[in-house]
Amino acid sequence: MTTPARALRGHRRGDRWFGMALAAPALLVTLALLVYPLLSSFWVSLHDLRLSGGEPARFVGLRNYVEVVQAPLFWPSLWRTVLFALGVTVLTTAFGIGFALVLDGDFWGRGLLRGLMILPWSLSQTTLALTIGWIFNSTFGPLNGALFDLGLIDEYISWFADGGTVLAVVGLGIVWSLTPFATLLFLGALQTVPQEQLKAARVDGAGAVRRFLLVVVPHIRETALIVVVLAALNGFLVFAPIYILTGGGPGTDTTMLAWWGYRTGFRDLNLGQSAAIFYIMTLLVMATAVITVFALGRRRAT
Repeated sequence: MTTPARALRGHRRGDRWFGMALAAPALLVTLALLVYPLLSSFWVSLHDLRLSGGEPARFVGLRNYVEVVQAPLFWPSLWRTVLFALGVTVLTTAFGIGFALVLDGDFWGRGLLRGLMILPWSLSQTTLALTIGWIFNSTFGPLNGALFDLGLIDEYISWFADGGTVLAVVGLGIVWSLTPFATLLFLGALQTVPQEQLKAARVDGAGAVRRFLLVVVPHIRETALIVVVLAALNGFLVFAPIYILTGGGPGTDTTMLAWWGYRTGFRDLNLGQSAAIFYIMTLLVMATAVITVFALGRRRAT
């Protein structure tokens, strides 16, 4: 005789298998589109595979990684990538919080301003690069024209002649495109902040800065984690603006890991080293995510 408890367990077990059956197609698609290419590219990174030689792939173990690390371009490209990603992450997070605090207020035109905030986010990386190239064009760019008309410069500036200036311009463009998404996330998180706590802190004499640090920050920390990881990912993987605007130049001043990996694979036709470069980038992104989660989780625990 079946007891009610046993029947309930059987019913739950059936629901579990039914749920797994429903999720199986999506899981198979994920495995096909993500896991297989990931493992396949790792296999490539362990082989000497060159499209120019016509020879079959030859297993070399970690030699590609060793040669990449020992290459003259590696450390400059690595530090350039890390600093670029750090700048994009900090500015995106700061602007996202700032705009969210502004849009969380009650003022006329708030809905229109929220709608306009979405526009930069809708741009593709290619469109963003073309927009940057037009704005900062040294011959007919509107920025040079405006600065010249205002008397702030005596002659048009060649924005893309210096590597540091180019990276700053590209970084600001990436921040401009990411800030709307960060703002929306932080704006949603601000809705969860208990107004009673803010009122109590105000009654206790806490200023705006202390109210933000003590009351608001604990409620937006998880959102900040998402924004930091996504911004860092976009900073590490920036490619289209470099490809369209500079080609890694002038010289190698704007060569970062993503561009170097692309150039190694599609110009030098060395697929093994190209895959090794991108796997090093993957490890950097994973390390950034783990450190961020650990830091925010540790702060929450304390």
